[in-house]
Amino acid sequence: MEITIDEIKVMAEDEELEAKKAAGSDGTGALPEEFFKTYSAMANTNGGVVLLGVEEKPKGVFTPSGMGNPEKVKQQLWDLLNNRQKVSVNILCNKHVETFIVEGKKGIKVQIPRAKRNQRPVYIGPNPLTGTYRRLNEGDYHCPEDVVRRMIADQVEESRDAQILEGYSI
Repeated sequence: MEITIDEIKVMAEDEELEAKKAAGSDGTGALPEEFFKTYSAMANTNGGVVLLGVEEKPKGVFTPSGMGNPEKVKQQLWDLLNNRQKVSVNILCNKHVETFIVEGKKGIKVQIPRAKRNQRPVYIGPNPLTGTYRRLNEGDYHCPEDVVRRMIADQVEESRDAQILEGYSI
């Protein structure tokens, strides 16, 4: 997938777009630890896109930083998404993860859909009460306990409001 520098320049972080350098200590690329907070947050709100290999520097300006080995980062992403010790559920499939090139620099675009009601909360670690996030503006914030409990209650097979009750009228 080819993205132009002009497309990158007009992007800015918001509730549905996040940029992460993802260079790793050796510059070949590594999945940033904070990726999973964003994954949880976007999955629990309206979904969004994470661009790995793109830096927001200065604030409000995206610059491609690239990574030497995006395939290694993709493998790390899939390994951790399918590790229940790391994250509660993998809601991504192959079409959601694409390698892109901007000015000869490689990166990865991760399209995170909104999780279905029966998949939420999407959380990191073993405890939904401490590992659930929501996306507000351009930040990932811990969900309060009552919000998490509401998500858990909403996981039931059928929505409580979708049932027709016999013997009642409008």
